[in-house]
Amino acid sequence: MKKAVQAFHRPGIDTSPWRMVRNVAPYYLPGELKVSSPLTIYWSINSVCNLRCKMCDVGMFNEEGMFFKNLRIDRKLHEVDIEVFKRVVDEVKDDKPFMALNSTEPLMYKPLAEAIAYCTENGLKTGVTTGAYTLPRQAQALAEAGLSRLSVSMDGPPDIHNHIRGRKDSFEQAYAGVEAFAAASRKLGRRPEIYLNCTITNMNHHRLVDFYKAIEPLPVNTINFTYMWFIDPETAAEQNALYGDRYAVSPSCYSEWIDPHAVDIDLLYDQIQQLKDKPKVHFSPLFTREELERYFHSPNEFVNPAGRCLASWFFLQVLADGGVIVYTRCHSKPVGNINDQSIAEIWNGDEMKGWRRFIQNAGKMPMCKRCDLAY
Repeated sequence: MKKAVQAFHRPGIDTSPWRMVRNVAPYYLPGELKVSSPLTIYWSINSVCNLRCKMCDVGMFNEEGMFFKNLRIDRKLHEVDIEVFKRVVDEVKDDKPFMALNSTEPLMYKPLAEAIAYCTENGLKTGVTTGAYTLPRQAQALAEAGLSRLSVSMDGPPDIHNHIRGRKDSFEQAYAGVEAFAAASRKLGRRPEIYLNCTITNMNHHRLVDFYKAIEPLPVNTINFTYMWFIDPETAAEQNALYGDRYAVSPSCYSEWIDPHAVDIDLLYDQIQQLKDKPKVHFSPLFTREELERYFHSPNEFVNPAGRCLASWFFLQVLADGGVIVYTRCHSKPVGNINDQSIAEIWNGDEMKGWRRFIQNAGKMPMCKRCDLAY
């Protein structure tokens, strides 16, 4: 239970002891029990993005990557209909899930403020994860809508961040947007949480301290460092040899720009040691030097082979076309669709039950080796 709480103490997950026990109990008890309502509903609210991030299938237009297939779907423009979104809110409001609008780029969803305001009016907390390129001009509306948590992706000091994100002023826009949102919220008497998320890659691992210095003045609650997610070709082949008939994957977020072997482990470890005790800094997780070596230089190995996947006992992921899957960084097999099913029907439906039975027995699959939920 303690490991479950640690694994899911992340932005958007309600880890109150009662809710954790309530949801995880069916995993350990005999028989096929109903799982209580999800703690978080993640929304890929649309299928477009205005940045060209070099560690992302969508940004690099890697059509064969699994992450691209989950977010861009069929390469057409998709977005969740606002009336369908509101219907889901009406369905789940008594269960109080966290509503996390985390992709593809929520700020490009025109009814975003309306969606957040509707959640706020119905007593639901909300989160937006964004590259923040247009945040300066949308900050006021988000604050007025009652956004509970803003998570802004920033990956280095200005020169590094702008290179990674593919826009020459993306750092400056994100920085100004955070300031604007914080100021607007203060004027309204609100105190939302503000997170900065930095993804550690071979492109920025040597400049983490510089990044911290560059963003230290910002009024944020947490500066969260995570490690780049990817599926290398060897791992994809291993997964498909074992489970390709049900849960096939393709190499993902692994390109000419992304090379985990190019990470200098000694240099990265030194950067982490300089930052780990700084105010507001959190590493997800705080790896030892040996674990860092394994993560980046042995990508076909689990960093820690222990543990099991409990994701589908706690949350689900809605895609821009209404399809529901386990997680955008997991397999693409759908478990339902909100356009013609309720969340309750999907959550304890046959497809989700079948997946839960499978992953209970399997524990983890090869594709889980670099999943951010595995550590």
